[in-house]
Amino acid sequence: MIKKTKILYVHHAGGFGGAPKSMSYIIKNLDRNECEPILLNITEGPINDFFRQELNCSLIIDSRARPFHGSTVVGTSIRMFFRNWICLLPSIIIAYKHIKTIKPDLLHLNSTCLLSFAIASKLLNVKTICHVREPLRVGFWGMPLSFFNNKCVNGYIAISNFDLKSLGNIPNFIKRKVIYNFVDKFYVKNYTKENHLKKSLNLTNSDVVFLYLARFSKSNGWDELIEMAKNIESKNIYFVLLGASNESHYVSSNGNVHILPFSTNIDMYLEDADVFVCPFVEPHFARGIIEASAYSLPCLGNNIGGVNELILHNQTGYLYNNEKEFVKYCEELSTNIGLRNELGINAYNFAKENFNIEHNLKATYEFYSEFIQD
Repeated sequence: MIKKTKILYVHHAGGFGGAPKSMSYIIKNLDRNECEPILLNITEGPINDFFRQELNCSLIIDSRARPFHGSTVVGTSIRMFFRNWICLLPSIIIAYKHIKTIKPDLLHLNSTCLLSFAIASKLLNVKTICHVREPLRVGFWGMPLSFFNNKCVNGYIAISNFDLKSLGNIPNFIKRKVIYNFVDKFYVKNYTKENHLKKSLNLTNSDVVFLYLARFSKSNGWDELIEMAKNIESKNIYFVLLGASNESHYVSSNGNVHILPFSTNIDMYLEDADVFVCPFVEPHFARGIIEASAYSLPCLGNNIGGVNELILHNQTGYLYNNEKEFVKYCEELSTNIGLRNELGINAYNFAKENFNIEHNLKATYEFYSEFIQD
């Protein structure tokens, strides 16, 4: 009987988002005749129910270990700074015990913030791949993450070139590969089908819906988007923000903004929207852009790291540098359906080439093979 390769995946959060969704694709499509996946999440939360339902693998939840935050997608505070360092040693001990008990052939960390597991794997001489899913902050916030990961991991899979560069001077012995996140659905927009989204919002087919699809976190710029929406003069432009998680988010809405709760079923919104908008204010990868591109939506995004790798300016959408440009592009896209269609088809083709699940999963598993010994 051929021994299966045991792969331990470690996740760091309890909520839904691009990181767990992308990781779930990797686990679901593993060849189970060759690999045995085990998933460890260090946080309680609703994502664990998703893991139980969608992934046919062992799930361990241990919230005693803590992530070490220092990326641009998480805010900073004095409290977090001290919690990072106070919890690091206990987290290393917990990680060490799990890895020693499970005895994986390969460890796949779903974020650089899991450096306690990277350190423990180094002590136990277990080959470790770290998924770089967000850029690190400069200075003393990001430095510990880059230092310890660069000392301990054997390989990086980065979801953008910008994220990989944020790790600084990566030692030559660490293998690295940029593999964009990927999608498993592609759709060419059908303008003749009934538009359920507009109907539910009492909008007409001539109204133009700009869709925001992301967590309502400060780094994602959802509140900035609402402020910019107030300066839109066209009466047929509406912004639909999908992702509200608590009642405080709803107080910021106004006449041309509709704020909707978080949903795991996003197909209708992507099918029925006209433009996708990404107002991120901190550089990081935007999964919403690749999903919208795969649904042939033109994308409008802030010209910052990560986002500007996913939108080709004047080809698959527009990148704006300030509020004036944002308003200008909104007006152009709302008045020219031919332009929207052209950019949308370009976005669809770009997604087919760069965010294709089969191609990118193959690249991921080929990267695994560089570390798995016979």
